[in-house]
Amino acid sequence: LLELSDGRRIETVAMHDGKRRTVCVSSQVGCALGCDFCATGQLGLKRNLTTGEIIDQLCHAVDVFRASGHTEYPISNVVMMGMGEPLHNYESVVRAVRLMGLEMGLAISVQRVTISTVGLVPQIRRLADEMPRVGLAISLNATTDEVRNRLMPINARWPISELMDAAKYMSDRAGRRRVTIEYALIAGINDTDDDARRLICLVSQFPCKINLIPFNPVPDRPYRRPSVERIRRFHAMLVDRNLTATVRWSKGDDIAAACGQLQALNVG
Repeated sequence: LLELSDGRRIETVAMHDGKRRTVCVSSQVGCALGCDFCATGQLGLKRNLTTGEIIDQLCHAVDVFRASGHTEYPISNVVMMGMGEPLHNYESVVRAVRLMGLEMGLAISVQRVTISTVGLVPQIRRLADEMPRVGLAISLNATTDEVRNRLMPINARWPISELMDAAKYMSDRAGRRRVTIEYALIAGINDTDDDARRLICLVSQFPCKINLIPFNPVPDRPYRRPSVERIRRFHAMLVDRNLTATVRWSKGDDIAAACGQLQALNVG
């Protein structure tokens, strides 16, 4: 839990799996994009984080890792998947990524940084031109515009077809580096066999890897996690078509800090 200069607090998640030490970093306090299944989206946007505040989260994580005995290059990977929409705070986020890579600082290569987005198409294309080696993760979460409009209001501005075109552009600019597709599985909403078939078609135009994220409960939202059998069936359909797909059972859901659960404290 990191306290900002204005008294607001945000959560920074640091994960250590024995080989990699990954820090999940926030880019905003709250979020303006209002995804219906996301706790952060229910807060609205309070403000953007500065470049310094983004970097400070990493410095805080370095202290944690070093205290546990990891003294040389304590952070191996950074994912901009915490609170907020990183590409809605584009300048500060890109500046922070560049600072992360300085040898006199954290020395985290841009290739070990992944920026997540719900689908701000112009910013994806700009990122592809300005920083093509950075990882890109797209929160897709639906295979039809009708369902995605319901879950993610941004889709009304940039529908799935435009988003997939931008993903392909990023992949092409990065030398066919794989784009990550994040897909939160929600029971009865986006987890059917037909959804799996449509997803296969959508991602066939560029190299990608797919992270299936069983939905993490959010207060006052009507959504629920699919059964384990349904999750396995969905995953198997992707793998059977030779797609790289992984079920990501989120860490931190026991303290409401998993994907889609982050909420700010003292945001008033």
